[in-house]
Amino acid sequence: MTLRALTIAFISLSLAACGGAPEPEARAPRPVQIETVTGGGLGRHYEFVGRVEARRAVDLSFQVGGQLAELAVTDGAAVSEGDLIAQLDLEELRRAEREARVQLQQAQSDLDRQQTLFDRGIAAAAARDSAQTQFDLRQVELGTARQNLQRGTLRAPFDGLISRVLVDNFTVVAPGQAIARIQDVGELRVSIPISEDLVATFRAEDLTLIEASFAFLPGQRFALEPRELVSEPDNASQTYRGILALPSDLPANILPGMTATVYAEFSPNADLPSSIRIPLSALAYAPDGSPFVYVFDAEAGAVNRRSVALGDFTEGAVRITDGLAAGERIATAGISSLQDGMAVRPLGGE
Repeated sequence: MTLRALTIAFISLSLAACGGAPEPEARAPRPVQIETVTGGGLGRHYEFVGRVEARRAVDLSFQVGGQLAELAVTDGAAVSEGDLIAQLDLEELRRAEREARVQLQQAQSDLDRQQTLFDRGIAAAAARDSAQTQFDLRQVELGTARQNLQRGTLRAPFDGLISRVLVDNFTVVAPGQAIARIQDVGELRVSIPISEDLVATFRAEDLTLIEASFAFLPGQRFALEPRELVSEPDNASQTYRGILALPSDLPANILPGMTATVYAEFSPNADLPSSIRIPLSALAYAPDGSPFVYVFDAEAGAVNRRSVALGDFTEGAVRITDGLAAGERIATAGISSLQDGMAVRPLGGE
């Protein structure tokens, strides 16, 4: 190759190298967990996380103090009405009863003597009245001593389950100190939190179904019967407690404290608030504290930030009262790394 040809080739290569660099590839869409919003503005179906409760629970205690001589129950023991729970050392109480009885006998003798002297005109009426007063006082004292002797024995006030024994045997207990807790499990109930807007719009005639399920009884649901609505809200959550009765023929040993999922359905004409719930992982907050979510636009392949209004919180979820509709798709993970208008693709190729 001649020198001229080499020179031309070198110039051509240099010009090609000095040309514009190739444009960088567009940033690949970020993979994001996307979920479809369920529920709906009509609010026909609700789910609650409930807790099983006894119909009533009572801390049993003595009305008199003393040393425990017998503790007849253990945690989890089933008892019937009138069964022995615990008993104090009764010796001191028996001694008090005997002393009161002797003092009453003495007061009776004094009263009889003063009455005889008064009838003979020897004693004044004041002496007889004083003896009568002492006799009346001794009667009261004997009644109290006998009552205290009876109160030294603690018995079950109703059929139930001893959920917890709160003291050890042979300890000295004070009047009113809790000895054991008894629960009336004749009718088990489920307590659920109900938001104030649902309470405000609820009508019993709109309720068409209410059932409970338990994780350890898969595929089974049990009809519930409404019992009461506690009118004072919880201080922390500001929700009200709905109390529902479980059926008596449950196929398992359901105990107070267990968790149940409660399903409620309402008639189409019911005027109820939104039942849309989203996971807490989908929720973010602006610097001013206002909540928002990222809604996925499938056509644009991007997420858009949208403000929402919040209702009540349940375990791991929050109810949306405004800003979302059933069927929309939202990002539910990695929210902190998203931006308004960011290109994303659903994980799993949805």
